Amino acid sequence: MIDFFRRLVKRPSVRISLLHATRGRPERPLKCRDTWLSMALMPERVEHIFAIDSDDTVGCEALANYQPKIVQQVGLGCVGAWNEAAKHATGDILVQLSDDWVPVKGWDVVFEQRMGSLSKPKVLVISDGHRKDDLLCMAIVNRKRMEQQGWFLPPAYTGVYSDDEFSFRAYEDGVTVDARDVVLTHEHPNYDANVPMDDTYEKQNSNARYAEAKRIFLERNPGAKKRWFIQGNWSERKWLPK
Repeated sequence: MIDFFRRLVKRPSVRISLLHATRGRPERPLKCRDTWLSMALMPERVEHIFAIDSDDTVGCEALANYQPKIVQQVGLGCVGAWNEAAKHATGDILVQLSDDWVPVKGWDVVFEQRMGSLSKPKVLVISDGHRKDDLLCMAIVNRKRMEQQGWFLPPAYTGVYSDDEFSFRAYEDGVTVDARDVVLTHEHPNYDANVPMDDTYEKQNSNARYAEAKRIFLERNPGAKKRWFIQGNWSERKWLPK
């Protein structure tokens, strides 16, 4: 069946970069990497880049054979890791990857086809099967969009609310491409009781981080007060068109 689809799809010139931030998990990132590459129809055009913090000794040791990109400055969080990976990426399409995402079969072809022409800035809007609001829970952008922004994810944040700003500005700039019928699995403890809330999740989702990040978001995006409803940590974010 896979060979059949390979014959149907013209060999692409589009290269895809998976930007994989991880911390403190020696096994999950490798399993995630293997899953994404095995589920790609054309893995030869997929570039996978790990990015980890310099003080993550467990991660550095576990991923040593994969030449991870190291975030030297302490405290930049997962956003710092994603941006570090993006600096080294060569792909035409860049994908924000975490340990807890599972793709659909042929995700590389799906992303390319749904993105369409890459001549203008674009952000692909997919679904995690849970959220019904406008928050883009996975950043999937073309290189034009990253160049337009000046970064992959806004470096003003360490984690939470980086997706709020990424999402809000994507809608504001009119660069979204709707593909919400494409559903990827997010194996997050908020959705799956079998996934433990480990130390990495705990730190990323602390109340203190949410409060400070929300303040930064509203300061940087004053228009969001009128068009971006934020009702809680995991509840609705809704964007109202101008």
